[in-house]
Amino acid sequence: MWLNCTRGRVNPAHMGRVLSILESQSSMAPLQAARGFRGMFLVQSTEAPGELISITWWASAEDGQAYLASPACRGVIESIQEYLLRPLERSYYEVLVEATTQKDCIGD
Repeated sequence: MWLNCTRGRVNPAHMGRVLSILESQSSMAPLQAARGFRGMFLVQSTEAPGELISITWWASAEDGQAYLASPACRGVIESIQEYLLRPLERSYYEVLVEATTQKDCIGD
């Protein structure tokens, strides 16, 4: 399994608009339909409102990279660009150990 972690910062006053874009059918449907997609979290710092991390997990690095390079992904990023206070930062991870009590949440 492979993870993409994207960090960003938005003005907390615009959080509602950013969430409505990210949760929209036009943003979520291509992600959920992407080959190898396993799940996604979008989290906000409790210490610094507006600090966001999007974590998507994929069956393989190839699947995740293919989505990140897709027009659908670029479209989502373009739609929130005006609300970003700094450029998005990405990091990639290979899952080495998995432990969860909700097997339908992470993994196969």
